[in-house]
Amino acid sequence: MNVREIILALFFLGIITLMFSSCKVEPKIEPRNMPLWEIVNDQGQSSYLLGTSEYLRKDSARILFNEQIIAAFDSAEVFITQIDVPNSDFGNTKMALEIQDEKIMIEYLSEAQFAKLSQLRKNWKYSESNSVPSADSIRLKLLFYLHDMIYFNNHENFYFDKFWMERAMPMAKQIGGLETYDSYYESFSVVTDSQVVDFMYSIESIDEFVDSLRNTSQELYMNGRFEELHSLYLSLFPYLQSHFHELVGNKHKDWAREIGLSVDSAQTFVTVDAFHMFGNNNLIDELLSKGYEAKRIQ
Repeated sequence: MNVREIILALFFLGIITLMFSSCKVEPKIEPRNMPLWEIVNDQGQSSYLLGTSEYLRKDSARILFNEQIIAAFDSAEVFITQIDVPNSDFGNTKMALEIQDEKIMIEYLSEAQFAKLSQLRKNWKYSESNSVPSADSIRLKLLFYLHDMIYFNNHENFYFDKFWMERAMPMAKQIGGLETYDSYYESFSVVTDSQVVDFMYSIESIDEFVDSLRNTSQELYMNGRFEELHSLYLSLFPYLQSHFHELVGNKHKDWAREIGLSVDSAQTFVTVDAFHMFGNNNLIDELLSKGYEAKRIQ
């Protein structure tokens, strides 16, 4: 190749390089990544919002952590979880959990309803070894009694909040939450007794319900099918759909305001269940509506 050919080759190579360098390359979202958003405030400071799940087994969850997520957490001054434990009032929480007028479950339910509940518990695989009191001696509301069986013995699953808390405390991060336990349980007061009873009758077997919830949730999360995960929760817990604004949508407005107050003043890392980041009136949309730049980066 002579000098003229070399010069021409270099010229065209420069043009091609310039063309490729000027193209904006969007980050590729891998399906086996936890959904992570970067939130940018008016000053250009970045905070982060991570979507998690309480139904991932320990071995599955651990492979999802990467340098980007750890770096985002470590760079934050403030860590915010979904539940605000330190500011929870456990006296009010107890009142929200219990049946009023000093009644116990067997006095509150009809004979047929109590028989259905007793059948569910009898056929439950943990019926002989559990920490859930017998239904005929407890004041716990029916919905929360069902929750206790559904969420019982989750020890094989990974607890994201515990992981982040253990990392945050030695780093002296400021720790907060979006919703206290008492406000969480009090919010379910909008669910009527008949809706709770209908939910109970929709469950043929606690074990089958739990297996479907955990296995399907893990499969959808691990494969990045978060919109389907959102729909799954609504289908399995129909009262969420019946009272979507009270139990989900309105909370997102409050949470977006709390997150905004934090990200405006300090770098913040927020974790909530991925359910809240997809579907209608989701948390990301609320942040965007408040003028924040919220971009999914993995």
